[in-house]
Amino acid sequence: MKCFNPNHNRTVSLKSKKYLLNDKFYLINIADWDEEIRDWLAAREVIQLTSEHFFIINFLRKDFIDKKVHPVIRAVTMAVKKQFGEKKGTVKYFHTLFPGGIHQAFLIAGIPMQDSCC
Repeated sequence: MKCFNPNHNRTVSLKSKKYLLNDKFYLINIADWDEEIRDWLAAREVIQLTSEHFFIINFLRKDFIDKKVHPVIRAVTMAVKKQFGEKKGTVKYFHTLFPGGIHQAFLIAGIPMQDSCC
């Protein structure tokens, strides 16, 4: 049994825009991402976004768009450490922001689901 159905997509309508998501709620087209879908996905994940969340989301998007690969958590925590200090630049702190881990952060950032992700 597959962990997700690649043939099952859903449409979410917010304001006057429609977003195509897969059955795990990952955005199909990264270019469709905006604040509306970001906030909707965060609310669905029960995450109240803060400046640290916004920094990580923006870092993930830029890194993915520039490199065409999903960033590793170590790169994210190093960037957070540089921006917010030693105490916030840890994997443990990252998980206080995104309890579902890096894949939850990818989802809210509108980054497509990894092939190995369930």
